[in-house]
Amino acid sequence: MSLLYRILKPVVRKIVKGSSVHQEADYEEFKQASYQVQAKFHFSLPKIHGFEFRDEQLDGFHIIVGKEAGTDPTHAVVYFPGGGSRRWQLPYKNSMKNYIHKTGAELWIPLYPLLPDYDLMEETEFTIRVHEKMMEKFLPENIVWLGFSGGADVLFQAGRHMVQKYPEIPMPGMMIPVSCSGLLMSEASKERMKEIDSRDPILHWDMFEKMVKYYNPNGDLPQYILGKADEDDYTGFPKVIMYFAGDEVFAGIAPDYEASFIRCGVKDYDIRIIEDVPHAWPVFTFLPEGRAGEAMLIEDINAFFYGSDATKPQ
Repeated sequence: MSLLYRILKPVVRKIVKGSSVHQEADYEEFKQASYQVQAKFHFSLPKIHGFEFRDEQLDGFHIIVGKEAGTDPTHAVVYFPGGGSRRWQLPYKNSMKNYIHKTGAELWIPLYPLLPDYDLMEETEFTIRVHEKMMEKFLPENIVWLGFSGGADVLFQAGRHMVQKYPEIPMPGMMIPVSCSGLLMSEASKERMKEIDSRDPILHWDMFEKMVKYYNPNGDLPQYILGKADEDDYTGFPKVIMYFAGDEVFAGIAPDYEASFIRCGVKDYDIRIIEDVPHAWPVFTFLPEGRAGEAMLIEDINAFFYGSDATKPQ
């Protein structure tokens, strides 16, 4: 654990976990809190020397697409931003540069539909349309889906929806969900989450007891969209590298995912719990742990794209 994280951990616990975050009193308060955070977002394309960014609009929504200037990549990384489907937590500019330059890939960041104006099914359908659009240029096996927190949930929702509704659509080559959860939990996972709760400076173990009602206010979404790790169908999923933080309650769900991967015959998966780091830590590159986490992800992507040397072609 770095000195900076050791200093920040109790401060974050007091400010974030000790606040009303994830604790809205009712659905109307949830909606208003979502609108308030969304009102602060103003779309613009990044401006980074030596890189080109464009806006690939789809169904009225933005997709930020970046590459190194003058290149025509044959591989792509889709970055699903976190934010709990209520906002988009975009990567820092330096992270965008790293994911592009250090992998040689084109980076796609879909700004998917958000709650409460759109539901999780609309979010999921949009994600699959993004994938279809990308396959006009890239072979599916040359596409990696990378998601953080709520973005990791979006990633897995889309995969499970493809299993149920679109089995004819090829999956991406690899999925990397970081700090994934779903909205429904087994009793065993809840007990494990309780044990971790005191170490987690951000999330409450029981936050989804209330949140599932706000994410599915009409009660009409299928369970596989909401996500329940011990019961979901992952049949036909590609290579999966799943990350959890040791200091996040979601790590308590990891055994349920592994049991389902085995039950569904997922042939190539790796579940990694990284100790002494917080929820979605590779996003927070101001921390040494975040920079190390981002480097690990880039290494995973390069190993998949280019082989065990884990470096992009020069």
